[in-house]
Amino acid sequence: MVAAGATEESLVRTLESLDAQRDARWALTIVAPEPAARAYGRLAASTRRRARRVDTITAPIGTSLGALLRLGLPTDVGAIVALLFPGDVWAPQAVALLRAALRAHDVAYADEDRVDRDGRHVDPVLKPAYSPEFLLTAAYVGRPLAFRADLVGQADFVATDLAELEHECALRACEAAGAVGHVPEVLCHWTGEPRTPPRHVEHVRAALRAGGDSSDVRPGQAPGTFEILRTAPRRTAVSVVVPFRDEPRFLRTCVDSVQATAGDADLELLLVDNGSCQPETATLLDELSARPGIRVITDPRPFNWAELNNVAARQARGEVLLFLNNDIEALRAGWLDALCAQALRPEVGVVGARLLYPDQRLQHCGVVVGLTGAAGHPLVGLAPSAEGYLHMATVGRECAAVTGACLASRREVFERLGGFDETLGVDLNDVDYCLRAWQEGSRVVYEPRAELIHYESPSRGTAGGVGDIINFLDRWSEYIDARDPYLNPHLTREDPSCALVSPGEREAWSRWHSTLST
Repeated sequence: MVAAGATEESLVRTLESLDAQRDARWALTIVAPEPAARAYGRLAASTRRRARRVDTITAPIGTSLGALLRLGLPTDVGAIVALLFPGDVWAPQAVALLRAALRAHDVAYADEDRVDRDGRHVDPVLKPAYSPEFLLTAAYVGRPLAFRADLVGQADFVATDLAELEHECALRACEAAGAVGHVPEVLCHWTGEPRTPPRHVEHVRAALRAGGDSSDVRPGQAPGTFEILRTAPRRTAVSVVVPFRDEPRFLRTCVDSVQATAGDADLELLLVDNGSCQPETATLLDELSARPGIRVITDPRPFNWAELNNVAARQARGEVLLFLNNDIEALRAGWLDALCAQALRPEVGVVGARLLYPDQRLQHCGVVVGLTGAAGHPLVGLAPSAEGYLHMATVGRECAAVTGACLASRREVFERLGGFDETLGVDLNDVDYCLRAWQEGSRVVYEPRAELIHYESPSRGTAGGVGDIINFLDRWSEYIDARDPYLNPHLTREDPSCALVSPGEREAWSRWHSTLST
């Protein structure tokens, strides 16, 4: 416990919660500067603790928070440490569950909430499984946080307040860990008023540099969030594949807006004409095909989204393949560079964009498998500029899948995966592609700096065959049964709201599944 500025009342609450632990295998080290250290030591000694396992380390006045933390870290090889803050009340099973999680992981964290002045539990923070990008863009791991002390023992912390120290410690420990585990139970109750989130970006920038990432960082839209300003490392060859059938107004808007906002990318557009018959479309294609960097591929076969994109991808020359619906409109420059910067990271396999309806409401910020059926979009319909639960709508993060309406992938990843599965001709081939990328160890990332308008399939509609859904559910039944790790199991799958789960939801999903038939 780094206890700079702690009140006696908050310290007592925390000590009492430790004394109530069902697993008694714990020891507390309080690190504080003089003269507070003496006062905290007397307080701890005056209260009966199991085996009096509370130690106080005194530091000179002016010692930095990072130095205080390092003073308290044990030096034993393999020693486990958990961050504790004055006022934190740990649930009685916290030590036991964190210890159990650390048998298979180097770092473990759990969920939390706040106890207000009337003793009510409010503001639950129900977290997803470990998401490295999410941890960079928002301090979502929070507390409780337990880890091997050697993961951060040599870190040169730059945090200037406790909120930054908590975030920086999580960043450093998780970056160095071989495996990070999440305990989906509320094990920490922080008391009093809502906490102040991290205010500055220096600790995030330092964590990026420690991991070999030279990207810049700036404050995000909401307090405590951050934008990682990655850029493509070189002038990137991008092939944009756009299947369509007629709807010339949408196709013109898509092509014109992409070309106008593409920046310095080496851009190629492959327009896949799947049986257009309107004279206006023919006139538009004559005009577009005369532009440099645009090719029209005529492919009138029965509509199969996966097959149309696969055929075009084999003819593309780009290092990055970007699959776009014809009802996409790019609003401003920078979106393509943001997608390419993510897609070119070796650990990333698939990248998706923030998609908005024409009225600016949210249409896509990632896909949750098992949401409202086989797969769905969380927070869909969210008001313009709204953050959504845990800032999910506006910060970069890993997710199970992204929509094929705007999906970027490196060519070598696409070829290694064999492209989209053509047996899923209309529905869920994009989600299946993302899950196969995840299965082989690649990350799937939502990149909100790539913001586009999506007119929601005006030319084809949104429904495909039930057979696609059945095939998808059969293929990914184990994943679905285990629940999508990027949405906490205590949050609903019945609708996109991220509200608390309702009793009987799993049974309702099973009943829906049983109604499907070929």
